[in-house]
Amino acid sequence: MDKLFDLTIISPDEVVFEGKASSLVAPCALGYLGVLKDHAPLIANMKSGKITLKEASGETKAFYCKGKGLLEVLKNNVTIILSQDE
Repeated sequence: MDKLFDLTIISPDEVVFEGKASSLVAPCALGYLGVLKDHAPLIANMKSGKITLKEASGETKAFYCKGKGLLEVLKNNVTIILSQDE
């Protein structure tokens, strides 16, 4: 069974990550939010903190979000838009 979802992380300067992931943990306004395949649709404000994801290959990657941003989950597509560093 395929347990992957599409993930895109975009900053004002570049596409930070684009690909398949099996899990994501991101710093949101009310605490860290975990996302797996078939997560319910949502939009959340992000805050500074560590974004951790597990790729389809099983490799774990981590990025640090220095500013604010927006996270959207919809139909196994997750998009994170990061703002300028504060």
